[in-house]
Amino acid sequence: MPIYNEEKAILLVTFGTNVSQAAASFKLLENKIRQAFPGVKLVWAYTAKTIRQKLAEQGQFFDSPITALAKLQDTGYTRVAVQSVHIIPGQEYYDLVHIVDNMSHFHGSSGTHFQSKIGKFGFHKLTLGTPLLYQLDDFMAVAQALRPHVPTDNHHALVLVGHGSGHHSFSAYGCLNDLLRQTYQNVFLGTVEGYPSLREVQRDLARAGVSRVTIMPFMNIAGDHAINDLAGDQPDSWRSQLARAYTVAANLTGLLDIEAIVDIYIKHLQKAYNKLDEE
Repeated sequence: MPIYNEEKAILLVTFGTNVSQAAASFKLLENKIRQAFPGVKLVWAYTAKTIRQKLAEQGQFFDSPITALAKLQDTGYTRVAVQSVHIIPGQEYYDLVHIVDNMSHFHGSSGTHFQSKIGKFGFHKLTLGTPLLYQLDDFMAVAQALRPHVPTDNHHALVLVGHGSGHHSFSAYGCLNDLLRQTYQNVFLGTVEGYPSLREVQRDLARAGVSRVTIMPFMNIAGDHAINDLAGDQPDSWRSQLARAYTVAANLTGLLDIEAIVDIYIKHLQKAYNKLDEE
């Protein structure tokens, strides 16, 4: 039987990946969180059902956010900080907002329609940490976190490539691109799906008069998009298309491989975790 003793836990929620090399970046985040919150129960949830199914076939099991929260509650964790491991507050994040909001109000029957009082169940406190790019301070911190990867030669550009989004929060990419262009002369951001696109990046590169380009994923992990859409050998990859005009190299460093980026996520988690003691 579970023991309900007001124990706290942390749930990290991400889209997920079945690329083993990329999953190592999640481990780096996990290790640093364990250092920041020693002894606190920590679990992961993957939102992508197809990825969960593929991993299950390999003997690796991950729950959806709803299932993960239900299991935590069932084993006695009544105060849980959920951290979004997403880059922008897009559809994935707002789906998570609804899950956390609904489950935080789920207390069950008070016994009104039963002969014996069942009593309340559910969480005493659920909080949610925001994604990487949420407040202006986050954008500024991300711009500075990328500094070690910025070429010192202004004829050599760094092109960051994000996933992109059809959600209205796609504007976060444009905002960060503007901030990067204000901060550096040779850093530009594009997205695989959405705006800014490769076309806008090519125009920026032409105006900058660069001769060399390093492309790098603006993604938490260097997964399938980074390996194929960015650095792949196929003619429509970013690397292949940019190589028609520039000398191109690929740096497959995921954002979670950058300690200063991880620190931003931990800052958001710390804020959510601190609220667990509020009534």
